[in-house]
Amino acid sequence: MKNNNDLRENLDFANKFFRNKNFVKAEKLYKKIIKKFPNNFDANYFMASIKAQNNSFNEAKDYMEKANSINPNLPELNNNLGLVYLNLNEIEKAIKYFKKAISLNKNYLLAYTNLGMAYVNQKKVLEAKENYLKALEIDPDNLLANYNFANLLKRLGDHENSENFYKKAIEIDPNYLPSYNNVMDLYDKSNQNEKLKDLINTAEKIFLNDQVIKSFKAKLFYKNKSYKEVISLLENTEFLPEQIVQKQASYEVLAKSYDKVGDYGRAFKLFQMLNDIMDQGKDQTVDKKIHIKTTKDRLNFFSNPKISTWDPPKILDDRRDPYFLIGFPRSGTTLLDTILRSHPSIEVLEEIPIINRFIDHLYINKGYTLENLENTDPKLIKEMRDYYFNQIESYKKNKNKKITIDKMPLNIVHVGEILRFFPNAKFILALRHPYDCVLSCFMQNFMLNHAMANFLNLDDTLKLYDLTMSLWKKYTNVFIIDHHLIRYEDVVSNFKKTIGDLLKFLNVKWSDNVIEFYKTAEKRGIINTPSYNQVSQPIYSNSMYRWKNYEKEFAKSNISLENWIKEFNY
Repeated sequence: MKNNNDLRENLDFANKFFRNKNFVKAEKLYKKIIKKFPNNFDANYFMASIKAQNNSFNEAKDYMEKANSINPNLPELNNNLGLVYLNLNEIEKAIKYFKKAISLNKNYLLAYTNLGMAYVNQKKVLEAKENYLKALEIDPDNLLANYNFANLLKRLGDHENSENFYKKAIEIDPNYLPSYNNVMDLYDKSNQNEKLKDLINTAEKIFLNDQVIKSFKAKLFYKNKSYKEVISLLENTEFLPEQIVQKQASYEVLAKSYDKVGDYGRAFKLFQMLNDIMDQGKDQTVDKKIHIKTTKDRLNFFSNPKISTWDPPKILDDRRDPYFLIGFPRSGTTLLDTILRSHPSIEVLEEIPIINRFIDHLYINKGYTLENLENTDPKLIKEMRDYYFNQIESYKKNKNKKITIDKMPLNIVHVGEILRFFPNAKFILALRHPYDCVLSCFMQNFMLNHAMANFLNLDDTLKLYDLTMSLWKKYTNVFIIDHHLIRYEDVVSNFKKTIGDLLKFLNVKWSDNVIEFYKTAEKRGIINTPSYNQVSQPIYSNSMYRWKNYEKEFAKSNISLENWIKEFNY
């Protein structure tokens, strides 16, 4: 390019290609321009846009930063730069540019919405809410503002208002599928099945043969025990490469339907296919070995018989020690949770990682190790107790309940640490036939973390069960633990006596409310465990000894749970 006329001509061609979405030709011309005129704003800005559309966010960042250095006062440029950093997970920089865009245009609705999303990423709920509301104040009929605010409300458990904002988003744009997807998920997980049915009927007319709609329709068939309809609907469904979530949901309900009709071989293959998909798509930071190491470290440490001679910790306050509902996952803890919260004197905090935060605070912030547990300083004990109780108070919904139970099954791993700070804690240990428990973990579509990543094949699940229960046995050998064992099968076969004994352990009187626990489940809204559609119905027995249908799969493993069957009197 010899002069500015050539520059202008090349820019005109490049911009024409860009507008026509011929990005290959546009990119070639923009590169040519930038090589000769590195400070040309248009070439850098549009190159950044091309790279962002191709998900090449690091390259987009460089071009956009260059454009911003040339002209730093464009609201749209600052907003787009914020979006690039948001995609790079550099949240502080994203926030900086969204705020700059807003400072340049106080009514920049999109920047407020994007700033809200950035704060959601930081789990700064109040800041996110404030920005979404500002966007809605500017334009109450903006699709993304309504949709994103609905997502936030759903996350906060405000399901009624979340539903209303999703409906508003659908009203604004009836062809925006994510709105339907999220409100169907809300209806499904809160067991509002009639609403789900109506919305599916509406959505099917707009989105013909859509896999999202199909997966929810299959879930509804499954809830209605129409297992053959599920199989007919999903068996030959093909998915696009990007439809991973829909594929997982469909495989799960299809596998469960084959299980229900007695085709156990096909069911098992589908469950394994589902787990393989989850394994391939899991976050790279998830590592099953981390949870195994955490458990093994405690098994080795608490195997020392001298621990039973430790002096009791010195408690400087008179607060009652907490109650914990623990056990191996899929051992009936969600059922017990729902039964117990039906009692007028009991509140259950459902799977909030308070103990995980407590442990992190102890070992990371305070620099503690397992070896330090023997001679715990009373001041540290008080500080840690304050930390735990403050967390509990922040989550309690009813301050007048006599008892609050912290329900997180795998807190079983940290019983040793809990007892050094809460020596009078009470533990409810939920049990289920070991093979049923393992099978159910293998069959569940869990959100993967370090622990749940061990449930992606049968052998790993068996190993983790054996390891976890070995650790529990070590704890009972070296500590006096105030605990109550409750077997899922006893809840099913002898409900009143089994739950009556549990309530006596908790020192609360019998209440007939617990008998109709499923009515409590109907009122709970979203239940954040895989059992959400099971606890909203009366007790049933067809999940007992289900493992016998898969005996040949267990026979392929060299890991046996026979010692635990004897230990727990099965």
